[in-house]
Amino acid sequence: MPILTSERFKSERKRLNLSQEALANLIDVSESTIKRWENGASIPSDKLAQCANEGFDIVFVLLGKKFDEVAFSNSHFEDEFALVNVFDVDISAGHGSICAGDAKPVSRLAFRKDWLSKNGLYSKDLLIVYAKGDSMLPTIQDKEKLLVNSADKELTDGFIYIIRNNENYWVKRVQRQFDGSLLLISDNKLYPPMQLDLNEANDVEIIGRWIPPSRATFY
Repeated sequence: MPILTSERFKSERKRLNLSQEALANLIDVSESTIKRWENGASIPSDKLAQCANEGFDIVFVLLGKKFDEVAFSNSHFEDEFALVNVFDVDISAGHGSICAGDAKPVSRLAFRKDWLSKNGLYSKDLLIVYAKGDSMLPTIQDKEKLLVNSADKELTDGFIYIIRNNENYWVKRVQRQFDGSLLLISDNKLYPPMQLDLNEANDVEIIGRWIPPSRATFY
């Protein structure tokens, strides 16, 4: 008897040591909804995307194989999905933190090619890192995966970017000032804006623009 998607979904929940109630709270559904999914009801793609942010192996849930066991040469998979590198790097959503890890990809996530194309994105330009801290709440959660477009480095007021200054990495909204400095703004109003003087700062790099989660990302 084949293992159903619902059973693989349940096994991933248990692998992450999440109760049905805990998972329901994380992705903003009722506990009874989780029970229905695990009994065979269809799981919406936007909720699968949220589960992926909580650590679910969505490729396993959908295809029945662990991600690293899926041959990328598989024609169906290759035609419909593109892979994006995940880096073990913490990007501060607080006052600033030092880059963690050695900036080598630790895994990859699959994104639908039609979604990338619709949004003018190319997998070669994308990377995924992790938010750390609460200063961007409610927009960005602590430990949330951040999809970043490294080809989009042109700063536009009001949008969120990943910015490096020496060994400090931030995820902040930006606003250019008349004196040439850059105001780094937190969505959590408990954190005051930070001013970065681009004329005096020695080592500043715009890593890329943050791409908000989308219900169309995952199959």
